[in-house]
Amino acid sequence: MNTRRAAFVLGVLVTALLVSLPGVVSAQTRAQLTGRAILPSNYLNDGPPAGVALGKGALINGVKIPFDSQPVGSITAILPGAYPGTWVALTSGQFGGQSSADFQLRIYVFELSFRRVGSGTGEVVQLDRQILADPNGYVSKPLVNGDSKTRYLTGADFSPRAMSRVGNSYWVAEEMTPALLRFDAYGKLLEPPIALDGGRLQGMGVTPNESALIIAQHNGGRGITFRAFNLTTRSFEALATTYNLDRDADQVGGMTMINNDEAMIIELDSGENRRAAFKKVFLINLRNGSSAKTPLADLLNVEDPNGIAVDPIFNNARDAFGLSNPFKYPYRSIAAIYPSDEQSIVIANNNLVPYGLGRSASTADGTEYIQVQLTQPISVDPAFLRPLR
Repeated sequence: MNTRRAAFVLGVLVTALLVSLPGVVSAQTRAQLTGRAILPSNYLNDGPPAGVALGKGALINGVKIPFDSQPVGSITAILPGAYPGTWVALTSGQFGGQSSADFQLRIYVFELSFRRVGSGTGEVVQLDRQILADPNGYVSKPLVNGDSKTRYLTGADFSPRAMSRVGNSYWVAEEMTPALLRFDAYGKLLEPPIALDGGRLQGMGVTPNESALIIAQHNGGRGITFRAFNLTTRSFEALATTYNLDRDADQVGGMTMINNDEAMIIELDSGENRRAAFKKVFLINLRNGSSAKTPLADLLNVEDPNGIAVDPIFNNARDAFGLSNPFKYPYRSIAAIYPSDEQSIVIANNNLVPYGLGRSASTADGTEYIQVQLTQPISVDPAFLRPLR
């Protein structure tokens, strides 16, 4: 009996010691920041001026308006690129939630040099871009550029919320209609939009075998329902599980499938900076009918024992909020999430360019990519990780 008691006490002491050590992550500790990279709010790409309706010769949160060309912000979805370290990102075409007739819908390819312990520049480098377009006239409603040959799509035409890759094409879920849009690798629309009835769009993922898209929609109250859209039969099937939001004002910011049955969900409030109160990542089984959701990360309470966020390499704003330990990710909109391995995720905020003030109360947010080690391993299907290897 004494021997067993001594072993128990020793085990408790060892566990307490491990939990207190910097850099040690277990199922009982907080999620941990392992990488950070930032694309500035004023980063521009080629194209016509944007944001003309926002004002002329004005500064909004330190950003010159209108933009001389196309801003690279308002990211709503990410996918791994063709090579390790590269990521594909989708823009919403919205300025702080306001649709814009001169903000082109685009898919970008970035190389992320995550700042880690002793490595990485913390920079985001643009490698490529495709402008989403409808040159074949599949969209029946009037388009901003409907009379042009290219028929480039803008934020006044659609509001992209999520993106999945199936073979050589991209499926985009947009919330203005809402509808599903299928584009080829060059951004050309391949067929008429597929309407999504059933509630406000909340997110989309794809099954590992690419046979179905999983659509999340909000039908009122706290319930989020899911349907599978079979890509062969083009039919919808209701899934068993309903996701219940913690609070009435919360919403699903983003989602991604990690295997045939499970998805990761970002649930968040609309607060930013010091008003941010709820930003969490949960795991849920969409097919077993259970409403149970497993917490994976509290994005307002992330361990940063190595001081990655406060590294001078970032030149953080003087009034930057949430960079100490614990690290906070206090953005109003967080829609992009993807697993990077069996216990880590990459997340990007929608910086609502130029209106987001999550990190600073006076300086427009950039797009902040972070890698976070979760509190527990997840069962990621290898199909989702192949491009990352």
